[in-house]
Amino acid sequence: MSELIFFANPLLLPLVLVVVLTLAIEFPFRFARAWLPDEVVDKDSWNTVQAGLITLAAFVLSLSFSQASARFDVRRELVVKEANAIGTTWLRADQLPSAQAKRFRQILTDYTAKRLESDETPEDQPAFYEIIRQANLDQDRLWAIVSPALREHPYLGLSLLMQTLNDTIDVSGEQVQALIEHVPTAILTLMLLLLTLAMLSTGIRFARDRSRPVFLSTLFVFACVVVVSMVVDYDRPQSGFVKVDLRPMQVQLASMREAP
Repeated sequence: MSELIFFANPLLLPLVLVVVLTLAIEFPFRFARAWLPDEVVDKDSWNTVQAGLITLAAFVLSLSFSQASARFDVRRELVVKEANAIGTTWLRADQLPSAQAKRFRQILTDYTAKRLESDETPEDQPAFYEIIRQANLDQDRLWAIVSPALREHPYLGLSLLMQTLNDTIDVSGEQVQALIEHVPTAILTLMLLLLTLAMLSTGIRFARDRSRPVFLSTLFVFACVVVVSMVVDYDRPQSGFVKVDLRPMQVQLASMREAP
């Protein structure tokens, strides 16, 4: 299920939902009329069950949307936070001796390019984890430059550089974790199941009433598909239609490459 929701083509899930939800209405409408009595004694009971299913589906849908939206905001904030940490680390590299500062900034520029590339690469591709591994090696190289320099010359400037380098490393880990974490698949599966049950109950209701409003049925299915697709798309920051804005990292990398 996770493959379909998060890693397949973004258009595949809406297409599957349209087919499933349409059949969930159409199938009982066409075939349930044979065993439904002409006169339903207790209509209120059926209405209560149908309203309960729709309410539960709406509740889980709103819960999923809230979680996906919150995760999207966290990812966006981490992009800005990481760009700021890298920019500060770049500036404080002046505390190093000239030759070390030049090498440090070259590695930091390569590291920033890898971090940006990892943000643009979907997590289901093998290249994603290879880029992360290479970026981690650059972190080790940066640390290997600053740590001996601080031990040799323990003064405030190098301490501040060490602090911002540590922040840069920490926020990269937070960003990677934010990219690979999603709304739990179990919650999304429950949401899709409840929506399907709600559609089945609607189809049975139409069969009971011997009438099916085609336009309203189509509108109901379309609205559900759009909302579910938005929830999933919010939680696909690298491959969906709504992507996290990476311009802070892009601007930071461009300024580092243009620096003398």
